[in-house]
Amino acid sequence: MARSAILAAPSSRARRLAWPALLGLAVVAVIAVGGLSDRLQRAGEPRGLDPATIHAGYGPSSFAESRALAERNLAAARLTYATAPDEWLRTESLARALIARWRLDNDYADLAEAGRLLDDGLARAPYPSGPVLSRALLSLTVHRLGDAEAALERFARFVAPDSADVADAAALRGDLALQRGDLGRAAADYAEAERVGRTAGTSVRSATLRAYRGDRGGAAAALEALIAKPRQQPALLAELMLQRANLAYWAGEWAEAGRWVGAAQRTYPGYWLADAYAAQQFALAGRSAEAIRAYTRVAKRSGRPEVMDALAHLLRLEGRGRESRAWAARAERGWAQRGALFPEAVAHHRAEHELAVGSAARALEYAAADATARPQAPNLVLLARAELIAGHPQAARALLVRAARQGWASAALWTARSEVEAALGHAEASAAARSNAEALNPRAFDPRARLVWFGHD
Repeated sequence: MARSAILAAPSSRARRLAWPALLGLAVVAVIAVGGLSDRLQRAGEPRGLDPATIHAGYGPSSFAESRALAERNLAAARLTYATAPDEWLRTESLARALIARWRLDNDYADLAEAGRLLDDGLARAPYPSGPVLSRALLSLTVHRLGDAEAALERFARFVAPDSADVADAAALRGDLALQRGDLGRAAADYAEAERVGRTAGTSVRSATLRAYRGDRGGAAAALEALIAKPRQQPALLAELMLQRANLAYWAGEWAEAGRWVGAAQRTYPGYWLADAYAAQQFALAGRSAEAIRAYTRVAKRSGRPEVMDALAHLLRLEGRGRESRAWAARAERGWAQRGALFPEAVAHHRAEHELAVGSAARALEYAAADATARPQAPNLVLLARAELIAGHPQAARALLVRAARQGWASAALWTARSEVEAALGHAEASAAARSNAEALNPRAFDPRARLVWFGHD
């Protein structure tokens, strides 16, 4: 599943958009996994922020309330737009309301309508004005990097832009650089965004990038500082908490991840992604029957194909082939429906789906398309896995060498490298790569690690 949940960076004209779902970026009840042993945490070792002490402030108190608010906001935006459809600011407001609902319901028809509205707004607005940052944001969301770059270039021609817009543009440029695998450029852009106007969005971007570059401790401290701020919206807190859980997964700290997942559930009840993470925690604790039941509830309630994939994967590992195939088929239909509108947006998901419960040949096709469009290390690693399964270890090795040069500190990268070197008969190189992987995540080769579907690196 999509990995990091970087905050959206909308224009200040229409305020900040709702936080995107984490890549995937599940919510039911706090999962009792605190007793699960954690190799990285010694007895008596001081912990960081205690998630149990965090309490939300204003804003919708549950996922259901957020959906109701999004519907009301969309209805109001449609009425406003109808009074003056030629005004691009009203057009942009309606597009943003559609994007906000998509983040909750995942109906790609909302994104398609938003895209048409933004294109119309750009065509009507005097150059270089118009909904350029909204267009850049939407293009990045659906992984159309060329369109995002064109929108940001148009913004760069603004004569006297608002400072908040300048910060948003810098953050979006950083997102663009990150998807292209240029971590240095992304760091510079995020630093500029924070210098011009620090927000939760810019701060979490910078923190996550620190983790990508190997400073997991600094990233965790930065995220916890954001979480500890008082009177924050429940949805925002839940996203930050799941981001913090991701850092724990990357280090193999499964019990620590469980604490943050449980806090996200408590803070923002009904959130499908927190519930999916919670089901994953059951699986990691060896409670497969409970995990299957929890995943099934979330899959039925949310209709999210990534949850169906996680369920199909677990069922397959449990030897329940017929049920696994049924859920895999439902997930494939979901991905195909979304891919019909935005194939680039779901290529990575579809490659993961095919690797886990589908066709190796199709996995290679989707992974290649994704890595070509967005050559960041995680996508190169996924393509390398597909190449290895297809019987092309040399091609896989070349991709992993390229990925390592980008500077991502990824246990997944080194795990794949160890497997590829072993396939090539390079025992010493395989052992060295394994050592690198375990230095980042001591559980990298634990058989249960393959159960980490949400939040892996």
